[in-house]
Amino acid sequence: MKATICALIDNPGEVELAESWIEENRESLTFISDMNACGCCVMGWDVEGPDEIVSTLLNQISAGSEWASS
Repeated sequence: MKATICALIDNPGEVELAESWIEENRESLTFISDMNACGCCVMGWDVEGPDEIVSTLLNQISAGSEWASS
């Protein structure tokens, strides 16, 4: 399953939440992109892994993208 993570820097705790989720699931994910957003106000990553892992991604940091829908 593919997903895109988007964390807004202005939302307290959101970047930490995204980075924490990635670190907690790193061993189970089959793909983690380099950060693919500007980094000044938004941080984002594309990830892929087993449905049971990716489905735990919170809606708060989940985003629609071409990657996620392919």
